[in-house]
Amino acid sequence: MNRQRKPAVSMSSSALPPALNQWAEAIGDAIGRGVMRALHNGGLSSASGVAAAPMRRRGRPPKSATGGAVPPERMCTVPGCGRESRSKGLCSAHYQAERRRALAANKNS
Repeated sequence: MNRQRKPAVSMSSSALPPALNQWAEAIGDAIGRGVMRALHNGGLSSASGVAAAPMRRRGRPPKSATGGAVPPERMCTVPGCGRESRSKGLCSAHYQAERRRALAANKNS
């Protein structure tokens, strides 16, 4: 003799455990935010035929975009350092080191 089958239960949001329901809502929200971000940044615009504007970076452009190697007149004046000078002929690392030395000398005086 066959066993009786249990009646089919539809899976609604109320039938799910609360933790699973919250997880599903969080996943849905994350997917929605990702789609909105892609639409806002022009990531999906190729399907509509509209050219997407390139994303703009903040700050100084990377060296690859500016031409690569540092010209000799813009090099740090510390021997052996090949980085670009930022202020007073020094790269940022050597400028900060010099600044710390000067502050320590003033403090000791």
